[in-house]
Amino acid sequence: MKKLELGQVPDDEIRRLIKVQLDRRIRLGYQRTYEQQTADVLNFAHSLRGMRNIATEVDTLDAKMYEVPTPFLKLMYGSKFKESCCYFKDDSTMLDEAEIAMLDLYCERSQIKDGQRVLDLGCGQGALTVHIAQKYKNCHVTAITNSRSQKVFIEEQCKIRNLTNVDTILADMTTHETQDKYDRILAIAVIEHMKNFDLLLRKISEWMTSDGLLFIDHLCHKAFAYNFEPLDKDDWITEYFFPSGTMTVLSTNFLLHFQDDVTIVNHWTVNGKHWARTNELWLKNIDDNAEAVKKIMLSCIGSEEAAVKQFNFWRRLNLLGMELFGYGNGDEWMTSHVLSKKKP
Repeated sequence: MKKLELGQVPDDEIRRLIKVQLDRRIRLGYQRTYEQQTADVLNFAHSLRGMRNIATEVDTLDAKMYEVPTPFLKLMYGSKFKESCCYFKDDSTMLDEAEIAMLDLYCERSQIKDGQRVLDLGCGQGALTVHIAQKYKNCHVTAITNSRSQKVFIEEQCKIRNLTNVDTILADMTTHETQDKYDRILAIAVIEHMKNFDLLLRKISEWMTSDGLLFIDHLCHKAFAYNFEPLDKDDWITEYFFPSGTMTVLSTNFLLHFQDDVTIVNHWTVNGKHWARTNELWLKNIDDNAEAVKKIMLSCIGSEEAAVKQFNFWRRLNLLGMELFGYGNGDEWMTSHVLSKKKP
């Protein structure tokens, strides 16, 4: 693990080791019959329903994944600062173009119309918030983040663009309370950190207008669902990347089992190769700006060894994404888009 953290293991070897663990996950996840596969997914859904809280261990993950230096993110992401899967229309599509393509796809699939009140849950660096605010001048967009640095960054971006139709709220979306109602609510790459989806969707439904729509984007596996926890003591992927219990990988159709408060009206999947390509280009940006990234990490962390570890963490995280979402030609792990309406 020490060699991995210090960047002393070649990328090809890391990717080989990642694939070994993914092969094991596939063997354990697939059952002999469709009946057994369905029962496994239902049992997992029931186990999450029994959890007391909407999410667990989020603070542990936030410190590692989201409270990171903004100057570093400016070097890794595209110009829109989108921090999740982008959409590549063909092999010639550049990262900046792919960011816009996916943001436009969100708007299309969530059926946003000018003049609506829009809520962006777990808004990250505000890519979607700013995109909607610019594209639909008469929409009012509320962005919720539990990261102070993200809130500051979004407000700066709105000021630069003279956007007055955005409010940014610093809050934990799982405990946030409001009487406000929204025509469209979007949750992009955020429910992977949730557990009790009954409680989550009940809470969100209370913020929807009677004819409001909820659009969710989440990573998934096409057949099985699981908590991102070590398979055993040899499962170094989980140990290195995500604190145990902080990530939930849903199956493609998993949210069909959580329709007490919302009803699914449409569902799409996006092949995993789009995520893999996103990670590939992020890694290229890190490597192309390696010295600048290391200086940023050092200035923020103070310790040279800790800065090197952080630099290598982000390189390896993108290698993981390339292998995970590229597995099986992008037809195992992928992105799911789910559109739901509020129940009467």
